[in-house]
Amino acid sequence: MKSQTISQNKGFLTTEIMVAFSLLILFTLAAFTLQSSMWKLKEWSLEELESLKISVLGADEFAKGGFQNLLGFGSFGNNTKLFTINPFVLAHSDYEAAWGRSGCYPRLKLDEENIEYFSEGINIGVANTSTDIEGRNGIAYLSADSSSSSAHDFFIIDTKDQSDFKIISSLNTGPGINALEIAGPYAFVAQASSVNQLQIIDIHNRMTPQLISQLRLTLPTPTTTAPVATSIFYSKGFIYLGSAKWGGPEFTIIDVSNINDPFIVGTFETNTVINDIYVQDNKAYLATADEDQLRVLDMEDKRAPVLLSEFSSSGWQTQTGKVLDFFEGTLGFGRTVGGFNVTTNHETFLFSSSSESYASKDIPGGVYGILIQPEYTILLTHALGHELQVWSSGFSKLIFDVPLGTNPVRMSCDGFALYFATGDSKGVSLLKLYE
Repeated sequence: MKSQTISQNKGFLTTEIMVAFSLLILFTLAAFTLQSSMWKLKEWSLEELESLKISVLGADEFAKGGFQNLLGFGSFGNNTKLFTINPFVLAHSDYEAAWGRSGCYPRLKLDEENIEYFSEGINIGVANTSTDIEGRNGIAYLSADSSSSSAHDFFIIDTKDQSDFKIISSLNTGPGINALEIAGPYAFVAQASSVNQLQIIDIHNRMTPQLISQLRLTLPTPTTTAPVATSIFYSKGFIYLGSAKWGGPEFTIIDVSNINDPFIVGTFETNTVINDIYVQDNKAYLATADEDQLRVLDMEDKRAPVLLSEFSSSGWQTQTGKVLDFFEGTLGFGRTVGGFNVTTNHETFLFSSSSESYASKDIPGGVYGILIQPEYTILLTHALGHELQVWSSGFSKLIFDVPLGTNPVRMSCDGFALYFATGDSKGVSLLKLYE
């Protein structure tokens, strides 16, 4: 029995030794594997840090060079470019070019079930009709034209509470305003007057806007009657002013770098009214009322604009070029219906800078506002019960429309909101887009 017990104990000891030896080997292997993994992790980390360092230095070189010679970049709106230096996606914005442009979100998602229309507006006075509108961070800047010279024609409106718009302040600039541009703390207005065609309003303090300067177009002869201004655009320290047809040039370039002393630097004669202007990349696009309803001018030398191209389409005898928009290389152009609608005479067009072809669509009621997005084209029309229309890109499909209950004359986008100048004494209405 004793011998058997000793033998059993030896067996147990042998087993314990083998288990211990196996564990030792396992722990040794684990430690070696862990050490190897740590070295590989360290090596990988150093490689990643070096790659990150190279990327940062590359981005820094691009920045120092003014972001020149970018390859493979994309757009995020008109004045912001996206480019990739792995692992970064960087955005470079031309803030000088963007100054004066809307704050519209450049990638709107439109859902008919996720919008709300606020139509109450405000009261801007009997026989006082709104003519143009710009939205900035929940504040609407509204122009108007009244039959009474004593009526106010410039309004600053708080629309943050969509159910209760409030007039912050208003101003009587004189005979009325046909169009306006907001650039930072200044409002530039196109006057419905033969006395002065441009006025500049200081809006640093929204409670007390102040008229600070004005300009009258140069008369070709002492007996020439000056025209009313009809359209306006601001870009990089210059105002581009359009007027009704008259004895002088209808397109005027004005240097407003000194807000208190604007002066004319160049002109171009269209021999017809200019209803809208858009300036992008040293080109001026003009929506006009004659046969050549869309003109493109080279603005490299602002003292002497040069006609680059012009566009005419069937129906020009009765239809008028009305409104423009530009978005990421695509130009949108809208015109009036010209009375009785002719289906072959289209009212809206999309031109791509990368192609000579264009898309167009018959829009009964005519187009009075256009907003281009990557997936949509939004139109403001005078089609009864279909005033706001959301089309897929290229007008392949009408996604939905919204009755606005009025015939708005202008549209502006601010963030996720669309503003409308109603063309009546109600002044303004608003469509809220919810994400």
